[in-house]
Amino acid sequence: MSDEAGGKPRSLAPLWAMVAVFAAPVIAAWFFYLNPEYLPAGRTNKGELIEPVVALPADLALSTQDGTDFSRDLLAGKWTLVYLAGGACDDACRNQLIAMRQIRLALGESQRSVERLLVLTDATATDLAQELGAEFAGMRVALGGGRLPELLLLGEDTAALDRIYILDPRGNLMMRYAADAPARDTLEDMERLLKASKNWIKGAQYGHK
Repeated sequence: MSDEAGGKPRSLAPLWAMVAVFAAPVIAAWFFYLNPEYLPAGRTNKGELIEPVVALPADLALSTQDGTDFSRDLLAGKWTLVYLAGGACDDACRNQLIAMRQIRLALGESQRSVERLLVLTDATATDLAQELGAEFAGMRVALGGGRLPELLLLGEDTAALDRIYILDPRGNLMMRYAADAPARDTLEDMERLLKASKNWIKGAQYGHK
């Protein structure tokens, strides 16, 4: 006779254990960034924290260079390096896209947890989107999102375009870098985020053996 037939409720412990494992990366990353005193001495983030975080609006229309809707599911559960541009991509822009590619490669095995995304806020820049998508293989390209620059100004006079941002696994833009920030800064922040996530996953798994 089953537990249900005998009136014994099933334990929810396995379900909560799974929730803890999958939520651990985001919780850990935010814990260490909001409480840097718990990081090894002298370790602080290089980028500028976006406080509060900026979630990608549910009604933000994004499309691919082929004209189809851009699926955010492609980024679900991943850390994403995002470059926000208008309707053009000059040498400085291309250098940043090269930097994002090199940052991801430098992460070694952890690169599997990282995506790259170029957002061109000019929805008519389809030719450029196709060109850059071919030039930077593996990078996702989205068109539209014209409201993003306004959302990301955060009450400041600094430009929102032509910057690298970090998008967390829940779809929140949580960190940004100055246009002239060295790629090493982004790499170091990504290494810390991924390391913190990995350690918390191991801890969660160990605690539920």
